[in-house]
Amino acid sequence: MADYDVAVIGAGIAGSVCANYLVREGKRVLLLEQNHQSGGNMSGFSRKGFYFDGGDQSFESLGAVFPILQDLGVYHKHEWIKARYRMVSKDFDFYIDGIDAVEDALRAAFPAEPGFKPLFAEIREVSRFLDSVCTPWEFPLLHDFSLRRLAQVVPWLAKLKRWSTFAYRERACSVIRNPELRHWLTQIGYYRMPYLFFAGFWHIWSHDYWYPCGGMQSLHRSLMDAFTEAGGEVRFNTRVSRIQGGSSAARRALQLTTAEGDTVSATSFVYAGDYRALVSELLGPEYCKPALVRKLNGTRLTEGLVSVYLGLNLSDQALADRLGGAHHPFYFPNYDVIFPHRDSPRDVHSRMWLALNHFGPQSRSAPEGRSTLTLQTYSSHAWQHHWNNGGESYPRTAEYRELKQQVGQEMVTQAENLVPELKRHIEFMDVGTPLSLKRFTGNAEGSSGGWCYDNQVSPLFRLPQLNMIRTPLENLYACGHYALWPGGVISAVQCGRIVANLVCGRRALAPLAK
Repeated sequence: MADYDVAVIGAGIAGSVCANYLVREGKRVLLLEQNHQSGGNMSGFSRKGFYFDGGDQSFESLGAVFPILQDLGVYHKHEWIKARYRMVSKDFDFYIDGIDAVEDALRAAFPAEPGFKPLFAEIREVSRFLDSVCTPWEFPLLHDFSLRRLAQVVPWLAKLKRWSTFAYRERACSVIRNPELRHWLTQIGYYRMPYLFFAGFWHIWSHDYWYPCGGMQSLHRSLMDAFTEAGGEVRFNTRVSRIQGGSSAARRALQLTTAEGDTVSATSFVYAGDYRALVSELLGPEYCKPALVRKLNGTRLTEGLVSVYLGLNLSDQALADRLGGAHHPFYFPNYDVIFPHRDSPRDVHSRMWLALNHFGPQSRSAPEGRSTLTLQTYSSHAWQHHWNNGGESYPRTAEYRELKQQVGQEMVTQAENLVPELKRHIEFMDVGTPLSLKRFTGNAEGSSGGWCYDNQVSPLFRLPQLNMIRTPLENLYACGHYALWPGGVISAVQCGRIVANLVCGRRALAPLAK
């Protein structure tokens, strides 16, 4: 008899959701996580009395996340803050409180630009599509699938096919005559992000980005509590190094081996981690063709982040006032859109956009009279010889620590464009790099959202299935933002539910409980 019915590897949001559904079905479930806590890219940490979210600073529901959290009994354990976005440059300063407000602000900033009318007409069309299929709290096609509901989407299919490409985004933004502005609108977001995401973000930034009071880690503690209270078992600080199968003819996983040499057998396995590691290390050439391994190891990933975590001697209200009441102000020193790479210059981060993230006073993250501020922008795992570390080795070199502090100071200087004299209010400062994200989450290159979203690059963009849930072993399922298109939090949560359904022998989109 196997030790467990299901072994779930990885306690990020995908693995945690999947494990919760499985244990609710009466399965004997073991959840293994290489870090000391759950959360993955959504985890948080505390330093000297200050709490910080390490990676994701908020997330969209898109009718996928909230219904599943409700179904698992977790949603109502939290108060939810609707995130407010602000964008600032030398030409504009506006809040993303609706598509009309964004267009009006850009028209005021660039009164001679004639391209806004056709551009925003189609952005509104994408917004109408999203309104027709989901709200933050329901997406009937996903959670109560039927042919009747599918038929309601059919009239949109031709547009969806067109919108799902970066080439169409280039075409749609070509109506903007101002070359700097055209470049900015074509490139902002993740690298070569398709038009659907570009247009859709204006909709969800104004309607559907959320933050749990108490921080991201509080949400993951709720998921872990629900799992263990239902009888699930979790092991932290446990890295899985190998998944062993039977004979090549059987093509079934039999057991896993941890880095400490322990073995665990199970009837089914769910892998909710980095897909490159799955094919290259955990399975290896016995089950994964070398051509597949080479392809996936060479496929571009979503960008990594460099984050500066600041504990300030400003009150939450004072900092909120300086940020204009926005939770996510974005500052653009120029209209260049830079994606750092291995050979980018030493000062690249000083010339990039910057996100300033703060949810106080609605969500206390610091001692009385203090506040926290997290600064973020894109970076590269391989930049400057892996940040002067020469690779991923740990402990880090002194040169690595010196470089990340230098980059942190550059980002603080940039932030002073919105928070004057920020430096003199700093009581605590730390800097996380893509190497930090790789260490704590296991995501290759410190990727923040799985595979690159470019339809020409993502291995998930294969119609009609749009997933890589099935693996070479019939009882091993991949789960998370590497396994279901397009990636990010909504894909991870939805994939957790889909995989649990498949393990239990149900159809992928079986209805949620009423």
